[in-house]
Amino acid sequence: IDAIRALGERYGIPVIQDAAHAAGTAYKGRHVGAAGTAIFSFHAIKNMTCAEGGMVVTDDDALAQRIRSLKFHGLAVDAFDRTMQGRAPQAEVIAPGYKYNLADINAAIALVQLKKLTQHNVRRATLAQRYLHGLADTPFMPLVPPAWEHHHAWHLFIIRVDERRCGIDRDGLMQALKEDGIGTGLHFCAAHTQRYYRERFPDLVLPATEWNSARMCSLPLFPSMNDDDVERVITALRAIAKV
Repeated sequence: IDAIRALGERYGIPVIQDAAHAAGTAYKGRHVGAAGTAIFSFHAIKNMTCAEGGMVVTDDDALAQRIRSLKFHGLAVDAFDRTMQGRAPQAEVIAPGYKYNLADINAAIALVQLKKLTQHNVRRATLAQRYLHGLADTPFMPLVPPAWEHHHAWHLFIIRVDERRCGIDRDGLMQALKEDGIGTGLHFCAAHTQRYYRERFPDLVLPATEWNSARMCSLPLFPSMNDDDVERVITALRAIAKV
C-alpha cells in the first residue's frame, strides 16, 4: 500500500483502500483505515457483520460530508443532525443522492459485533495456524502471509491446488471434499474472465492471474469451528494427497 499511496500522491490520483476483509487488522503497526480513505464490509460472512452493510472511513472532512449527504437522498443534514443539533426540521436536497444509509437495526447489530471482533479474529488466527501446521508437508499451498509487519484478519483460508503436485485439480478436490461432507468456496475468480468483461475484452490474456484463479479455493474457517472440525478437514486433505 505504501507504493500505491506514493503513486497516488505523485500523480494526484485518490487512493481508496478495499478493506472489505480487514476489520481489526493492522499494517506496519497502524490499523488499516487509520489514514486516507477505506471501505469496510459488514456482510454476513465477514469478520464482523451487521447482516448487510458497510462503512467508509476517511480523514478528508470534505469527502466525509459529501458521502453523508449522498448516502441519504442528497440532503444537507440527516435525522441525527436535526434531532441533536437543532437544525431546521425540513432538510433540503442539495445534490442528487441515494438511499444508502445503514438502518438502525443493522447499526445496532454492528455495535454488538464490534465488541466481539478481537475475540473472533484471535480464534480465526488460531484455526489458521492449525491449518498451516497440518498442511505444511502436503502439496496444497496456502497463500503465504506477507513478510512485512502486519496483523492478519484470516477472513478466509485459501489454498492453491496444482494438479501436477496434488494429483487432482481444484474442482476435483472440491468435489471430493463435498462427498466427505466438507464445504469449500471460490472467492477470487479472475475478474476479466467474467462474462461482462469477456464480451468486451475478448483478447485480454493474463496468464498468472488465470493460473491462480483456476487453482484457488477456500477451506472452512469461522470462529465457531472447533479444533476437531479443523483436524477433520486436514485429515481429509492428507488422505486425498496420500501423505
